[in-house]
Amino acid sequence: MKKGLLTIGAILALSLSINAQVDTLSEFFTGTPTVYGVTAGGTVSGNNAYGDLQKMQLFDPTHGVAASGTITGVALWVPIKVDAGGSFDVAIWADNNGTPGTTTLATKTITIASVDTTTAGYGLAGTTGFFNVVANFSTPVAIPSNHKFWAGVILPTTAGDTIALITNTNGDFADTTNSGELWSDNTFHEMGDAANWGLKIAFGVYPIVSYTAGINENMAEVANVFPNPANDVLNINLKENMTTVNILSTDGKLISSNEVNANTTAVNVSNLTSGMYMYQITTSTGAVITNTFVKK
Repeated sequence: MKKGLLTIGAILALSLSINAQVDTLSEFFTGTPTVYGVTAGGTVSGNNAYGDLQKMQLFDPTHGVAASGTITGVALWVPIKVDAGGSFDVAIWADNNGTPGTTTLATKTITIASVDTTTAGYGLAGTTGFFNVVANFSTPVAIPSNHKFWAGVILPTTAGDTIALITNTNGDFADTTNSGELWSDNTFHEMGDAANWGLKIAFGVYPIVSYTAGINENMAEVANVFPNPANDVLNINLKENMTTVNILSTDGKLISSNEVNANTTAVNVSNLTSGMYMYQITTSTGAVITNTFVKK
C-alpha cells in the first residue's frame, strides 16, 4: 500500500569551515540535502506514523566498494532528533539478492543525547555531504565477498524518541533499488517503489572502509587505539614494537610523523581541526596498520 502524501520538511544548507574530509563511501550522495516530512506525522527518512523500523542504503561496486577489506564504522548525517532518553543502532547487513539479510554483520548503539545537530557538530563527508554521527565498530567486519552490503539505522523505539537522516532531493539518486526501509510488519521496501514513497533518493549514510591492499589485517585486529573520537591525545597499544606512527588526512597527505621504539605511545592530536583522519603504524617487523579516527 502506497504511503501518504509528502511534504518537504526542510532543505538544509550548511556553510562550514572544515578542512578534513571523511574517508568514506560518499560519492553517491549528490544534489540538494533534504528532509521529507510525512503528512501523517514524522519523516520519510526516520521515525514516522507508519512505524517504520529501519532505513538503509546498498553499497556495491557501482557505489564505491572497490575491493576486499573491512568496514570499520559508519558516519551519518542526522539533522533532526527528539531525545526522550533513548538510543538507536547503526548497522551493517549482508546483501540477500537485492534486500538486506536478516542477520546484522555489525551494530553500534548511539545515544540520541550524543547527537550534535548544531553547526559545530558537523564534519565534511566527501565533497557534497556532511556527518555529525560516527559509529566505530568494536570489531571491524569483513566486506562480503560479493562486495555488496547494506548500511543504515535501526530507528529508536523509546516513546518520544525521534531521529531523521538527511536525504537528497527526489531525482538526485537514480538507483532506486539501492535505498530502502523496513516497515512495521518487518517487510523490506525500496524507497523508489511506486507502491511505497516513489522517491529517487539516497540517505546520508557513509560506510568507513579499510581495503586490504597495503594493510596487515591480522595486526590491525590487535592494535588498540583509543579514545575514538579523540580530543587531545590518541593512545596506541600493540603486541609488538612500533617504529613510526604517521597521522594523515583522508586523502593521504602526511600531517605528522612520530618516531617510536615501544609497543605503546600517545600521539598529540590537539592541534588538528575537527574531522576524520587516518593513523598509519609501522611495526618493527615491517607490518603497516592503517585505520581511521575522529578528532573532536
